[in-house]
Amino acid sequence: MTPGSPCRRLVVGCGYLGRRVAQSWRDAGDQVYAATRGGSADTLAQAGLSPLTMDVTRLPASIALPAVDTVVFAVGRDRTAATSMFDIHVTGLRAVLDGLPGSTGRVIYVSSTGVYGQDSGDWVDEESECEPAHEGGQACLAGERLLFAHPRGRNAIVLRLAGLYGPARVPHRAAIAAGRLIAGAPAGYMNLIHVDDAARAVAAAAALGPVVGRTYVVSDGRPPTRGEYVARLAARLGVAPPRFEGGSGLGKRVRNARAVDELGLRLEYPSYREGLAAS
Repeated sequence: MTPGSPCRRLVVGCGYLGRRVAQSWRDAGDQVYAATRGGSADTLAQAGLSPLTMDVTRLPASIALPAVDTVVFAVGRDRTAATSMFDIHVTGLRAVLDGLPGSTGRVIYVSSTGVYGQDSGDWVDEESECEPAHEGGQACLAGERLLFAHPRGRNAIVLRLAGLYGPARVPHRAAIAAGRLIAGAPAGYMNLIHVDDAARAVAAAAALGPVVGRTYVVSDGRPPTRGEYVARLAARLGVAPPRFEGGSGLGKRVRNARAVDELGLRLEYPSYREGLAAS
């Protein structure tokens, strides 16, 4: 890639986050391939993207993906299909990695803070022990290890994202508006990142200089308790705070210091308060 010239990008999974990442690069003048399961190819093409219709869990062994400078794997689960998280984050990720040309640049894998199993309010970061309790976290951790062991993982970056929120995706909004019980303990922590700030983290990871197997936690670093969050959202909606049901764990609190210091991540929404106001 010549300095200053447009980049070639491949975004695998153009959902809530991936679509924003792809569009931001397209707006910057890059050529962006947008891989989707189908149904949105025409919309992606109209947005100036180059759609690739494919299901990562069913890729043929002979698939040849385009040569690009950056690959982002941000595939979410299709709850209407009979696929598991391991189908996506292990089988699917391996198929994509195997299908990339040898000239491929950086691979960015969107993982999750679900890889941490701590449940006593502990602060965690990239050096903390990972013992995920649920399938999603277990699959993401397996995907991380697969990536770093693969030849395409030589200059890869893993982004462990906290809970995404933003326009049309506000946690607990529907339940609070309807007055339903909220699952979980009010003293438990919520780790959040606005989708626009998450997209900035992906762009920063793509622009970072050479690394060897680097991992970054991406959150706003200011986790509220579930009770605090729900009370503020209820006030914004003009309804009474709902009651809580079940759950005794406190969860974990994730730090974002490495992403701030090394990626230079500057948050437009430094806490859920600013994010809710904008969402």
